[in-house]
Amino acid sequence: MSTGADVDSSGPVPGGVWIGYQERAKGHVAPSLDIVEVIAGAKRFDWRNWPLNEQNQMDGGLDKVAIPIVGLDATMGVASGEVFNTHLLRFLSLGGPIVVVDRMDEIDFEQEQFELIEEEFSEQLAKQNLHALATIPGPIDRFDDVVWLDDLSLSPTVTFPRKIPTALRIAINSVTNSVHGWRVDGCLLSGGVSVGDAVLSSPSNRSAIVEKISLNGVTKQTVLEKPTVGSSDISLILGDGFFAETSEILSHAKDAPIVTGVFCGRIRWTGGSVKVGDTVHCKTSLGEFDATLQSIELCLDPMHRKTDGELCDDRLAWITLRAPQFVALDTHETGLEVGRLEVTQIDGDGKGVGLSSMEGYADQRRMLSPKSTNITSVQHVVTDQERRERNGHDGGVLWFTGLSGSGKSTLAVALEARLFQQGYQVFVLDGDNVRQGLTSNLGFSPDDRAENIRRVGEVTALFRQAGTIVISSFISPYRSDRNRARHAASSGFHEIFIRAPVETCIERDPKGLYKKALMGDIRHFTGISAPYEQPENPEMIVDTKNDTIEACVDQLVKYVDRNFRL
Repeated sequence: MSTGADVDSSGPVPGGVWIGYQERAKGHVAPSLDIVEVIAGAKRFDWRNWPLNEQNQMDGGLDKVAIPIVGLDATMGVASGEVFNTHLLRFLSLGGPIVVVDRMDEIDFEQEQFELIEEEFSEQLAKQNLHALATIPGPIDRFDDVVWLDDLSLSPTVTFPRKIPTALRIAINSVTNSVHGWRVDGCLLSGGVSVGDAVLSSPSNRSAIVEKISLNGVTKQTVLEKPTVGSSDISLILGDGFFAETSEILSHAKDAPIVTGVFCGRIRWTGGSVKVGDTVHCKTSLGEFDATLQSIELCLDPMHRKTDGELCDDRLAWITLRAPQFVALDTHETGLEVGRLEVTQIDGDGKGVGLSSMEGYADQRRMLSPKSTNITSVQHVVTDQERRERNGHDGGVLWFTGLSGSGKSTLAVALEARLFQQGYQVFVLDGDNVRQGLTSNLGFSPDDRAENIRRVGEVTALFRQAGTIVISSFISPYRSDRNRARHAASSGFHEIFIRAPVETCIERDPKGLYKKALMGDIRHFTGISAPYEQPENPEMIVDTKNDTIEACVDQLVKYVDRNFRL
Protein backbone atom coordinates (compact mmCIF):
# COMPACT_ATOMS: atom_id res chain seq x y z
CA MET A 1 0.00 0.00 0.00
CA SER A 2 1.12 3.54 -0.57
CA THR A 3 2.70 5.59 2.16
CA GLY A 4 0.55 7.76 4.32
CA ALA A 5 -0.10 8.67 7.91
CA ASP A 6 -1.39 5.83 10.06
CA VAL A 7 -4.77 6.44 11.60
CA ASP A 8 -5.06 6.63 15.34
CA SER A 9 -7.29 4.40 17.42
CA SER A 10 -10.33 6.57 16.75
CA GLY A 11 -10.59 5.29 13.16
CA PRO A 12 -10.40 6.67 9.60
CA VAL A 13 -11.23 10.30 8.95
CA PRO A 14 -14.66 10.66 7.28
CA GLY A 15 -14.69 11.47 3.58
CA GLY A 16 -12.08 9.08 2.24
CA VAL A 17 -11.27 5.48 1.45
CA TRP A 18 -8.69 3.66 3.54
CA ILE A 19 -7.06 0.26 3.17
CA GLY A 20 -6.38 -2.07 6.08
CA TYR A 21 -5.06 -5.61 6.18
CA GLN A 22 -6.15 -8.81 7.87
CA GLU A 23 -3.36 -11.31 8.53
CA ARG A 24 -4.04 -14.97 7.82
CA ALA A 25 -4.36 -16.97 11.02
CA LYS A 26 -2.33 -20.15 10.76
CA GLY A 27 -4.42 -23.07 9.56
CA HIS A 28 -7.49 -20.96 8.84
CA VAL A 29 -8.91 -20.08 5.41
CA ALA A 30 -11.74 -17.79 6.49
CA PRO A 31 -10.89 -16.34 9.92
CA SER A 32 -13.00 -13.84 11.78
CA LEU A 33 -12.03 -10.28 10.95
CA ASP A 34 -10.41 -8.30 13.77
CA ILE A 35 -12.06 -4.99 12.89
CA VAL A 36 -10.26 -2.85 15.46
CA GLU A 37 -6.85 -4.22 14.46
CA VAL A 38 -7.54 -3.75 10.73
CA ILE A 39 -8.73 -0.17 11.23
CA ALA A 40 -5.82 0.70 13.51
CA GLY A 41 -3.32 -0.31 10.81
CA ALA A 42 -5.15 1.29 7.89
CA LYS A 43 -3.66 3.87 5.55
CA ARG A 44 -5.40 6.28 3.23
CA PHE A 45 -5.79 5.08 -0.36
CA ASP A 46 -3.39 6.95 -2.66
CA TRP A 47 -4.94 6.96 -6.14
CA ARG A 48 -1.83 8.47 -7.71
CA ASN A 49 0.12 5.34 -6.82
CA TRP A 50 -2.44 2.88 -8.18
CA PRO A 51 -2.05 0.09 -9.37
CA LEU A 52 1.42 -0.21 -7.77
CA ASN A 53 -0.18 -0.19 -4.34
CA GLU A 54 -2.47 -3.06 -5.38
CA GLN A 55 0.57 -4.92 -6.73
CA ASN A 56 2.24 -4.47 -3.36
CA GLN A 57 -0.70 -6.22 -1.76
CA MET A 58 0.17 -9.38 -3.71
CA ASP A 59 3.90 -8.89 -3.23
CA GLY A 60 3.19 -9.25 0.49
CA GLY A 61 2.15 -12.83 -0.22
CA LEU A 62 -1.11 -14.64 0.29
CA ASP A 63 -0.98 -14.32 4.06
CA LYS A 64 -2.95 -11.09 4.19
CA VAL A 65 -5.99 -9.66 2.46
CA ALA A 66 -6.73 -5.99 1.79
CA ILE A 67 -9.91 -4.61 3.36
CA PRO A 68 -11.33 -1.26 2.17
CA ILE A 69 -12.59 1.06 4.90
CA VAL A 70 -14.93 4.04 4.50
CA GLY A 71 -15.40 6.75 7.12
CA LEU A 72 -18.78 8.51 7.38
CA ASP A 73 -19.70 11.53 9.47
CA ALA A 74 -22.63 10.90 11.83
CA THR A 75 -23.40 14.63 11.94
CA MET A 76 -23.55 14.97 8.13
CA GLY A 77 -25.12 11.73 6.91
CA VAL A 78 -24.34 10.33 3.46
CA ALA A 79 -23.04 13.28 1.44
CA SER A 80 -22.09 13.35 -2.26
CA GLY A 81 -18.48 12.60 -1.40
CA GLU A 82 -19.53 9.33 0.22
CA VAL A 83 -21.50 8.41 -2.92
CA PHE A 84 -18.29 9.02 -4.90
CA ASN A 85 -16.53 6.60 -2.56
CA THR A 86 -18.91 3.80 -3.53
CA HIS A 87 -17.86 4.28 -7.17
CA LEU A 88 -14.23 4.20 -6.05
CA LEU A 89 -14.82 0.97 -4.13
CA ARG A 90 -16.38 -0.56 -7.24
CA PHE A 91 -13.33 0.46 -9.24
CA LEU A 92 -10.90 -1.05 -6.72
CA SER A 93 -12.69 -4.44 -6.78
CA LEU A 94 -11.53 -5.30 -3.28
CA GLY A 95 -15.00 -6.35 -2.13
CA GLY A 96 -17.27 -4.86 0.50
CA PRO A 97 -15.86 -2.32 2.97
CA ILE A 98 -15.87 -1.85 6.69
CA VAL A 99 -17.98 1.27 7.24
CA VAL A 100 -17.13 3.47 10.23
CA VAL A 101 -19.82 6.00 11.17
CA ASP A 102 -17.57 8.44 13.01
CA ARG A 103 -18.35 11.33 15.39
CA MET A 104 -21.17 9.34 16.98
CA ASP A 105 -20.11 10.78 20.32
CA GLU A 106 -21.28 14.20 19.12
CA ILE A 107 -24.86 12.92 18.77
CA ASP A 108 -24.77 10.89 22.02
CA PHE A 109 -24.41 7.58 20.13
CA GLU A 110 -28.00 7.77 18.95
CA GLN A 111 -28.87 4.34 17.56
CA GLU A 112 -31.70 5.53 15.29
CA GLN A 113 -29.45 8.01 13.45
CA PHE A 114 -26.76 5.33 13.10
CA GLU A 115 -29.25 2.92 11.54
CA LEU A 116 -30.57 5.56 9.13
CA ILE A 117 -27.04 6.30 7.89
CA GLU A 118 -26.27 2.58 7.67
CA GLU A 119 -29.40 1.96 5.57
CA GLU A 120 -28.77 4.90 3.24
CA PHE A 121 -25.14 4.00 2.61
CA SER A 122 -26.03 0.32 2.13
CA GLU A 123 -28.41 1.38 -0.66
CA GLN A 124 -25.58 3.31 -2.34
CA LEU A 125 -23.23 0.33 -2.02
CA ALA A 126 -25.87 -2.00 -3.49
CA LYS A 127 -25.99 0.14 -6.63
CA GLN A 128 -22.34 -0.85 -7.13
CA ASN A 129 -23.15 -4.49 -6.35
CA LEU A 130 -21.36 -4.23 -2.99
CA HIS A 131 -22.30 -5.02 0.60
CA ALA A 132 -20.58 -3.77 3.75
CA LEU A 133 -18.54 -6.32 5.70
CA ALA A 134 -19.61 -4.49 8.83
CA THR A 135 -20.91 -1.07 9.87
CA ILE A 136 -19.70 0.21 13.23
CA PRO A 137 -19.97 3.42 15.29
CA GLY A 138 -16.92 5.60 15.84
CA PRO A 139 -14.72 6.65 17.40
CA ILE A 140 -13.73 3.04 17.92
CA ASP A 141 -11.95 3.83 21.18
CA ARG A 142 -15.39 4.71 22.65
CA PHE A 143 -17.03 1.31 22.12
CA ASP A 144 -17.70 1.04 25.86
CA ASP A 145 -20.04 4.04 25.57
CA VAL A 146 -22.26 2.33 22.97
CA VAL A 147 -24.90 0.47 24.99
CA TRP A 148 -26.45 -1.13 21.88
CA LEU A 149 -23.13 -2.36 20.46
CA ASP A 150 -24.02 -6.01 21.13
CA ASP A 151 -26.67 -5.73 18.40
CA LEU A 152 -23.94 -5.38 15.74
CA SER A 153 -21.97 -8.11 13.98
CA LEU A 154 -18.34 -7.18 14.63
CA SER A 155 -16.72 -10.45 13.51
CA PRO A 156 -17.35 -11.03 9.80
CA THR A 157 -15.26 -13.65 8.03
CA VAL A 158 -12.94 -12.99 5.11
CA THR A 159 -11.58 -15.30 2.44
CA PHE A 160 -7.93 -15.16 1.49
CA PRO A 161 -6.80 -15.44 -2.13
CA ARG A 162 -5.93 -18.98 -3.11
CA LYS A 163 -2.45 -19.79 -4.31
CA ILE A 164 -2.39 -20.07 -8.10
CA PRO A 165 0.49 -22.13 -9.52
CA THR A 166 2.63 -20.35 -12.09
CA ALA A 167 1.30 -21.42 -15.47
CA LEU A 168 3.37 -22.31 -18.54
CA ARG A 169 3.55 -19.42 -20.99
CA ILE A 170 5.83 -19.47 -24.06
CA ALA A 171 5.75 -16.60 -26.55
CA ILE A 172 6.18 -18.24 -29.95
CA ASN A 173 8.77 -16.61 -32.22
CA SER A 174 8.72 -19.16 -35.06
CA VAL A 175 7.35 -22.56 -36.07
CA THR A 176 9.25 -24.69 -38.62
CA ASN A 177 8.88 -28.22 -39.96
CA SER A 178 12.23 -29.89 -39.18
CA VAL A 179 13.38 -33.45 -39.89
CA HIS A 180 12.55 -34.36 -36.28
CA GLY A 181 9.06 -32.83 -36.29
CA TRP A 182 7.49 -29.42 -35.82
CA ARG A 183 9.92 -27.11 -34.03
CA VAL A 184 8.70 -24.19 -31.94
CA ASP A 185 11.20 -21.49 -30.94
CA GLY A 186 10.18 -18.92 -28.40
CA CYS A 187 10.72 -17.21 -25.08
CA LEU A 188 9.74 -18.89 -21.81
CA LEU A 189 7.68 -16.28 -19.97
CA SER A 190 6.65 -18.39 -16.96
CA GLY A 191 6.06 -21.92 -15.68
CA GLY A 192 7.65 -25.21 -16.63
CA VAL A 193 7.25 -27.98 -19.19
CA SER A 194 8.27 -31.64 -19.57
CA VAL A 195 8.63 -34.10 -22.42
CA GLY A 196 5.26 -35.82 -22.92
CA ASP A 197 3.20 -32.79 -21.86
CA ALA A 198 0.13 -31.82 -23.88
CA VAL A 199 0.43 -28.18 -24.94
CA LEU A 200 -1.96 -25.76 -26.61
CA SER A 201 -1.48 -22.64 -28.73
CA SER A 202 -3.59 -19.53 -28.13
CA PRO A 203 -5.60 -18.06 -29.69
CA SER A 204 -5.54 -20.61 -32.57
CA ASN A 205 -6.38 -23.45 -30.15
CA ARG A 206 -4.14 -26.11 -31.72
CA SER A 207 -2.73 -28.90 -29.53
CA ALA A 208 0.31 -31.20 -29.63
CA ILE A 209 2.59 -33.37 -27.48
CA VAL A 210 6.08 -32.22 -26.45
CA GLU A 211 8.71 -34.67 -27.78
CA LYS A 212 11.92 -32.75 -27.06
CA ILE A 213 12.98 -29.64 -25.08
CA SER A 214 16.00 -27.36 -25.39
CA LEU A 215 16.53 -24.40 -23.03
CA ASN A 216 19.27 -21.96 -24.01
CA GLY A 217 20.78 -24.65 -26.26
CA VAL A 218 20.81 -27.39 -23.60
CA THR A 219 18.58 -30.46 -24.07
CA LYS A 220 16.24 -31.07 -21.12
CA GLN A 221 13.66 -33.63 -20.08
CA THR A 222 11.98 -31.09 -17.83
CA VAL A 223 12.16 -27.35 -17.35
CA LEU A 224 10.78 -26.47 -13.93
CA GLU A 225 10.61 -22.68 -14.26
CA LYS A 226 11.88 -19.65 -16.08
CA PRO A 227 15.59 -18.96 -15.33
CA THR A 228 16.03 -16.13 -12.83
CA VAL A 229 19.02 -14.75 -14.76
CA GLY A 230 20.13 -14.83 -18.37
CA SER A 231 18.23 -15.83 -21.47
CA SER A 232 14.94 -17.74 -21.53
CA ASP A 233 15.14 -18.98 -25.12
CA ILE A 234 13.36 -22.31 -25.46
CA SER A 235 12.85 -24.75 -28.34
CA LEU A 236 10.34 -27.57 -28.42
CA ILE A 237 9.87 -30.42 -30.88
CA LEU A 238 6.16 -31.18 -31.15
CA GLY A 239 4.35 -34.08 -32.73
CA ASP A 240 0.91 -34.33 -34.35
CA GLY A 241 1.54 -31.97 -37.28
CA PHE A 242 1.38 -28.92 -35.02
CA PHE A 243 1.37 -25.41 -36.50
CA ALA A 244 0.83 -22.03 -34.89
CA GLU A 245 1.40 -18.41 -35.79
CA THR A 246 4.24 -16.20 -34.62
CA SER A 247 3.33 -14.24 -31.45
CA GLU A 248 0.88 -16.90 -30.26
CA ILE A 249 1.16 -18.24 -26.71
CA LEU A 250 1.95 -21.86 -25.88
CA SER A 251 0.58 -23.27 -22.61
CA HIS A 252 -0.65 -26.45 -21.00
CA ALA A 253 -4.20 -27.24 -22.03
CA LYS A 254 -5.48 -27.41 -18.45
CA ASP A 255 -4.47 -23.86 -17.52
CA ALA A 256 -4.48 -22.04 -20.85
CA PRO A 257 -4.95 -18.27 -21.09
CA ILE A 258 -8.30 -16.78 -21.96
CA VAL A 259 -9.13 -16.39 -25.64
CA THR A 260 -11.27 -13.33 -26.30
CA GLY A 261 -11.95 -10.43 -28.61
CA VAL A 262 -13.28 -8.16 -25.87
CA PHE A 263 -12.15 -7.50 -22.31
CA CYS A 264 -12.14 -4.85 -19.59
CA GLY A 265 -9.44 -2.74 -18.04
CA ARG A 266 -9.21 -0.81 -14.79
CA ILE A 267 -6.70 1.94 -15.52
CA ARG A 268 -5.19 5.15 -14.20
CA TRP A 269 -5.07 7.52 -17.17
CA THR A 270 -2.61 10.38 -17.67
CA GLY A 271 -2.01 12.75 -20.57
CA GLY A 272 -4.23 13.44 -23.58
CA SER A 273 -7.89 12.51 -23.70
CA VAL A 274 -9.47 9.66 -25.67
CA LYS A 275 -13.07 8.96 -26.54
CA VAL A 276 -15.23 5.94 -27.33
CA GLY A 277 -14.45 4.63 -30.82
CA ASP A 278 -10.78 5.63 -30.76
CA THR A 279 -8.13 3.05 -31.62
CA VAL A 280 -5.57 2.51 -28.85
CA HIS A 281 -2.52 0.29 -28.45
CA CYS A 282 -2.65 -2.39 -25.75
CA LYS A 283 0.24 -4.18 -24.07
CA THR A 284 -0.35 -7.16 -21.79
CA SER A 285 1.90 -9.79 -20.25
CA LEU A 286 1.25 -11.98 -23.32
CA GLY A 287 1.63 -9.53 -26.20
CA GLU A 288 0.73 -6.27 -27.91
CA PHE A 289 -2.12 -5.36 -30.23
CA ASP A 290 -4.38 -2.49 -31.28
CA ALA A 291 -7.96 -2.34 -30.02
CA THR A 292 -11.00 -0.09 -30.12
CA LEU A 293 -12.14 1.72 -26.99
CA GLN A 294 -15.66 0.25 -27.01
CA SER A 295 -17.02 1.92 -23.90
CA ILE A 296 -16.14 3.84 -20.74
CA GLU A 297 -18.17 2.13 -18.05
CA LEU A 298 -16.92 4.29 -15.18
CA CYS A 299 -14.70 7.36 -15.11
CA LEU A 300 -13.65 8.96 -11.82
CA ASP A 301 -12.04 12.31 -11.13
CA PRO A 302 -10.43 11.53 -7.74
CA MET A 303 -8.87 14.98 -7.40
CA HIS A 304 -12.29 16.65 -7.35
CA ARG A 305 -14.10 13.57 -6.01
CA LYS A 306 -16.68 13.28 -8.78
CA THR A 307 -17.63 11.00 -11.64
CA ASP A 308 -16.76 12.17 -15.12
CA GLY A 309 -17.59 11.15 -18.68
CA GLU A 310 -14.28 12.18 -20.26
CA LEU A 311 -11.21 9.96 -20.14
CA CYS A 312 -8.46 12.55 -19.71
CA ASP A 313 -5.54 13.40 -17.43
CA ASP A 314 -5.68 12.14 -13.84
CA ARG A 315 -8.66 9.83 -14.17
CA LEU A 316 -9.42 6.35 -12.86
CA ALA A 317 -11.52 4.48 -15.39
CA TRP A 318 -13.19 1.15 -16.04
CA ILE A 319 -13.13 0.64 -19.80
CA THR A 320 -14.07 -2.03 -22.34
CA LEU A 321 -11.70 -2.80 -25.21
CA ARG A 322 -12.42 -4.74 -28.40
CA ALA A 323 -9.63 -6.26 -30.51
CA PRO A 324 -10.16 -6.89 -34.24
CA GLN A 325 -9.29 -10.56 -33.72
CA PHE A 326 -9.09 -13.06 -30.85
CA VAL A 327 -6.15 -12.52 -28.49
CA ALA A 328 -4.67 -14.59 -25.67
CA LEU A 329 -5.07 -12.89 -22.28
CA ASP A 330 -4.15 -13.50 -18.65
CA THR A 331 -6.27 -11.30 -16.42
CA HIS A 332 -6.13 -9.69 -13.01
CA GLU A 333 -8.39 -12.44 -11.65
CA THR A 334 -5.65 -15.04 -12.27
CA GLY A 335 -2.83 -13.01 -10.72
CA LEU A 336 -1.91 -9.34 -10.49
CA GLU A 337 1.47 -9.58 -12.23
CA VAL A 338 0.14 -11.31 -15.35
CA GLY A 339 -2.92 -9.08 -15.32
CA ARG A 340 -0.96 -5.90 -15.94
CA LEU A 341 -2.32 -3.74 -18.77
CA GLU A 342 -0.98 -0.70 -20.59
CA VAL A 343 -3.18 1.30 -22.95
CA THR A 344 -1.60 4.09 -25.01
CA GLN A 345 -3.08 6.73 -27.25
CA ILE A 346 -1.88 6.23 -30.84
CA ASP A 347 -1.95 9.92 -31.83
CA GLY A 348 -1.08 11.63 -28.56
CA ASP A 349 0.60 11.33 -25.19
CA GLY A 350 -2.32 9.71 -23.34
CA LYS A 351 -1.51 6.54 -21.41
CA GLY A 352 -3.37 4.22 -19.08
CA VAL A 353 -1.76 1.76 -16.67
CA GLY A 354 -3.76 -0.79 -14.78
CA LEU A 355 -5.18 -4.29 -14.68
CA SER A 356 -7.04 -6.39 -17.22
CA SER A 357 -10.28 -8.17 -16.38
CA MET A 358 -12.89 -10.42 -17.96
CA GLU A 359 -15.61 -9.38 -15.51
CA GLY A 360 -18.93 -9.64 -17.31
CA TYR A 361 -17.45 -11.35 -20.38
CA ALA A 362 -17.01 -14.98 -21.41
CA ASP A 363 -13.92 -16.91 -22.46
CA GLN A 364 -14.44 -17.57 -26.17
CA ARG A 365 -12.13 -20.59 -26.34
CA ARG A 366 -14.79 -23.25 -26.06
CA MET A 367 -16.57 -21.69 -29.04
CA LEU A 368 -13.47 -22.68 -31.05
CA SER A 369 -13.38 -26.26 -29.74
CA PRO A 370 -15.74 -28.64 -31.55
CA LYS A 371 -15.89 -31.99 -29.72
CA SER A 372 -17.87 -34.07 -32.22
CA THR A 373 -15.93 -36.08 -34.80
CA ASN A 374 -16.76 -38.58 -37.57
CA ILE A 375 -19.79 -36.53 -38.66
CA THR A 376 -21.40 -36.63 -42.10
CA SER A 377 -24.07 -34.07 -43.05
CA VAL A 378 -27.42 -35.45 -44.29
CA GLN A 379 -28.68 -33.82 -47.49
CA HIS A 380 -32.39 -32.91 -47.57
CA VAL A 381 -34.57 -34.05 -50.48
CA VAL A 382 -36.92 -31.07 -50.08
CA THR A 383 -35.19 -27.97 -51.41
CA ASP A 384 -35.23 -24.47 -49.98
CA GLN A 385 -37.07 -23.24 -53.07
CA GLU A 386 -39.83 -25.81 -52.59
CA ARG A 387 -40.30 -24.67 -49.01
CA ARG A 388 -40.50 -21.04 -50.15
CA GLU A 389 -43.16 -21.85 -52.75
CA ARG A 390 -45.20 -23.89 -50.25
CA ASN A 391 -45.09 -21.17 -47.57
CA GLY A 392 -45.24 -18.14 -49.82
CA HIS A 393 -42.33 -16.54 -48.01
CA ASP A 394 -38.66 -17.01 -47.14
CA GLY A 395 -37.59 -18.53 -43.86
CA GLY A 396 -35.51 -16.33 -41.60
CA VAL A 397 -34.52 -15.16 -38.14
CA LEU A 398 -35.82 -11.95 -36.55
CA TRP A 399 -33.35 -11.63 -33.67
CA PHE A 400 -34.82 -9.27 -31.04
CA THR A 401 -32.09 -7.96 -28.73
CA GLY A 402 -32.38 -5.37 -25.97
CA LEU A 403 -32.38 -4.84 -22.23
CA SER A 404 -34.74 -6.62 -19.88
CA GLY A 405 -37.94 -4.57 -19.86
CA SER A 406 -37.35 -3.05 -23.29
CA GLY A 407 -40.41 -4.84 -24.70
CA LYS A 408 -38.89 -7.77 -26.60
CA SER A 409 -41.29 -10.47 -25.44
CA THR A 410 -44.36 -8.21 -25.70
CA LEU A 411 -43.53 -7.29 -29.28
CA ALA A 412 -42.49 -10.85 -30.20
CA VAL A 413 -45.81 -12.48 -29.27
CA ALA A 414 -47.85 -9.59 -30.76
CA LEU A 415 -45.89 -9.81 -34.01
CA GLU A 416 -46.26 -13.60 -34.08
CA ALA A 417 -50.08 -13.28 -33.83
CA ARG A 418 -50.27 -10.68 -36.59
CA LEU A 419 -48.02 -12.63 -38.96
CA PHE A 420 -49.84 -15.91 -38.28
CA GLN A 421 -53.16 -14.25 -39.17
CA GLN A 422 -51.60 -13.18 -42.47
CA GLY A 423 -50.56 -16.73 -43.34
CA TYR A 424 -46.92 -16.73 -42.31
CA GLN A 425 -45.29 -19.82 -40.79
CA VAL A 426 -43.94 -18.15 -37.65
CA PHE A 427 -42.79 -19.11 -34.16
CA VAL A 428 -41.39 -17.27 -31.11
CA LEU A 429 -38.39 -18.46 -29.13
CA ASP A 430 -38.35 -16.56 -25.83
CA GLY A 431 -35.52 -16.49 -23.31
CA ASP A 432 -37.54 -17.55 -20.25
CA ASN A 433 -39.24 -20.39 -22.13
CA VAL A 434 -36.03 -21.76 -23.62
CA ARG A 435 -34.36 -21.77 -20.18
CA GLN A 436 -37.03 -24.21 -18.97
CA GLY A 437 -35.82 -26.88 -21.39
CA LEU A 438 -33.08 -26.45 -24.00
CA THR A 439 -30.81 -24.45 -21.71
CA SER A 440 -32.21 -25.35 -18.29
CA ASN A 441 -28.75 -26.46 -17.13
CA LEU A 442 -27.26 -22.99 -17.68
CA GLY A 443 -27.07 -20.05 -15.32
CA PHE A 444 -26.32 -16.37 -15.92
CA SER A 445 -22.55 -16.26 -15.69
CA PRO A 446 -20.80 -14.81 -18.77
CA ASP A 447 -19.80 -18.31 -19.95
CA ASP A 448 -23.34 -19.68 -19.49
CA ARG A 449 -24.86 -16.68 -21.25
CA ALA A 450 -22.59 -17.28 -24.24
CA GLU A 451 -23.48 -20.97 -24.39
CA ASN A 452 -27.19 -20.15 -24.03
CA ILE A 453 -27.08 -17.92 -27.10
CA ARG A 454 -24.91 -20.38 -29.03
CA ARG A 455 -27.55 -23.10 -28.62
CA VAL A 456 -30.41 -20.78 -29.46
CA GLY A 457 -28.54 -19.48 -32.51
CA GLU A 458 -28.16 -23.00 -33.88
CA VAL A 459 -31.86 -23.74 -33.26
CA THR A 460 -32.97 -20.56 -35.02
CA ALA A 461 -30.78 -21.53 -37.99
CA LEU A 462 -32.67 -24.84 -38.23
CA PHE A 463 -36.01 -22.98 -38.14
CA ARG A 464 -34.83 -20.76 -40.99
CA GLN A 465 -33.72 -23.82 -42.97
CA ALA A 466 -37.17 -25.34 -42.44
CA GLY A 467 -38.75 -22.28 -44.04
CA THR A 468 -40.17 -20.80 -40.83
CA ILE A 469 -39.80 -17.21 -39.65
CA VAL A 470 -38.52 -17.51 -36.09
CA ILE A 471 -38.73 -14.52 -33.76
CA SER A 472 -35.92 -14.88 -31.25
CA SER A 473 -36.45 -12.77 -28.13
CA PHE A 474 -33.28 -12.74 -26.01
CA ILE A 475 -31.30 -10.03 -24.24
CA SER A 476 -28.19 -11.53 -25.93
CA PRO A 477 -25.89 -8.86 -24.47
CA TYR A 478 -22.66 -9.82 -26.24
CA ARG A 479 -22.00 -8.65 -29.78
CA SER A 480 -19.78 -11.66 -30.49
CA ASP A 481 -22.60 -14.08 -29.58
CA ARG A 482 -25.08 -12.30 -31.86
CA ASN A 483 -22.53 -12.38 -34.66
CA ARG A 484 -22.15 -16.12 -34.13
CA ALA A 485 -25.94 -16.53 -34.41
CA ARG A 486 -25.86 -14.43 -37.59
CA HIS A 487 -23.20 -16.71 -39.04
CA ALA A 488 -25.27 -19.81 -38.26
CA ALA A 489 -28.39 -18.40 -39.95
CA SER A 490 -26.43 -16.97 -42.88
CA SER A 491 -28.30 -14.42 -45.04
CA GLY A 492 -31.61 -15.07 -43.28
CA PHE A 493 -30.55 -13.29 -40.08
CA HIS A 494 -32.12 -9.91 -39.22
CA GLU A 495 -30.92 -8.19 -36.05
CA ILE A 496 -33.71 -6.07 -34.54
CA PHE A 497 -32.61 -3.73 -31.75
CA ILE A 498 -35.50 -3.18 -29.32
CA ARG A 499 -34.23 0.11 -27.99
CA ALA A 500 -35.11 1.53 -24.58
CA PRO A 501 -32.68 3.26 -22.20
CA VAL A 502 -31.94 1.51 -18.93
CA GLU A 503 -33.71 4.31 -17.01
CA THR A 504 -36.95 3.52 -18.89
CA CYS A 505 -36.53 -0.20 -18.26
CA ILE A 506 -35.99 0.43 -14.54
CA GLU A 507 -39.23 2.45 -14.42
CA ARG A 508 -41.14 -0.38 -16.13
CA ASP A 509 -39.49 -3.27 -14.28
CA PRO A 510 -42.35 -5.69 -15.10
CA LYS A 511 -40.76 -8.62 -13.25
CA GLY A 512 -39.26 -6.65 -10.35
CA LEU A 513 -35.78 -7.73 -11.42
CA TYR A 514 -34.21 -4.29 -11.59
CA LYS A 515 -35.24 -3.57 -8.02
CA LYS A 516 -33.53 -6.76 -6.88
CA ALA A 517 -30.46 -6.08 -9.01
CA LEU A 518 -30.09 -2.54 -7.67
CA MET A 519 -30.21 -3.94 -4.14
CA GLY A 520 -27.47 -6.40 -5.03
CA ASP A 521 -29.74 -9.45 -4.77
CA ILE A 522 -29.14 -10.52 -8.40
CA ARG A 523 -25.61 -10.90 -9.73
CA HIS A 524 -24.62 -10.49 -13.39
CA PHE A 525 -27.78 -8.51 -14.24
CA THR A 526 -27.51 -6.95 -17.68
CA GLY A 527 -27.48 -3.16 -17.65
CA ILE A 528 -26.77 -2.99 -13.91
CA SER A 529 -23.93 -5.35 -12.97
CA ALA A 530 -23.23 -6.93 -16.36
CA PRO A 531 -22.59 -5.29 -19.75
CA TYR A 532 -24.92 -4.88 -22.70
CA GLU A 533 -23.24 -4.20 -26.05
CA GLN A 534 -25.61 -2.32 -28.32
CA PRO A 535 -25.78 -3.46 -31.95
CA GLU A 536 -23.53 -1.46 -34.26
CA ASN A 537 -25.45 -1.92 -37.51
CA PRO A 538 -28.79 -3.65 -36.86
CA GLU A 539 -31.16 -4.26 -39.73
CA MET A 540 -33.88 -2.41 -37.81
CA ILE A 541 -34.29 -0.31 -34.66
CA VAL A 542 -37.60 -0.29 -32.78
CA ASP A 543 -37.93 2.57 -30.27
CA THR A 544 -40.20 1.37 -27.47
CA LYS A 545 -39.61 4.44 -25.31
CA ASN A 546 -41.29 6.83 -27.75
CA ASP A 547 -43.60 4.54 -29.80
CA THR A 548 -46.65 2.56 -28.68
CA ILE A 549 -46.80 -1.23 -28.88
CA GLU A 550 -49.24 -1.02 -31.81
CA ALA A 551 -46.99 1.37 -33.73
CA CYS A 552 -43.95 -0.84 -33.12
CA VAL A 553 -45.80 -3.96 -34.31
CA ASP A 554 -46.97 -2.12 -37.43
CA GLN A 555 -43.36 -1.21 -38.22
CA LEU A 556 -42.28 -4.84 -37.77
CA VAL A 557 -45.07 -6.24 -39.95
CA LYS A 558 -44.14 -3.86 -42.78
CA TYR A 559 -40.49 -4.93 -42.42
CA VAL A 560 -41.40 -8.61 -42.68
CA ASP A 561 -43.68 -8.05 -45.70
CA ARG A 562 -40.90 -6.15 -47.43
CA ASN A 563 -38.12 -8.64 -46.70
CA PHE A 564 -39.79 -12.10 -46.57
CA ARG A 565 -42.95 -12.17 -48.71
CA LEU A 566 -42.42 -13.69 -52.18
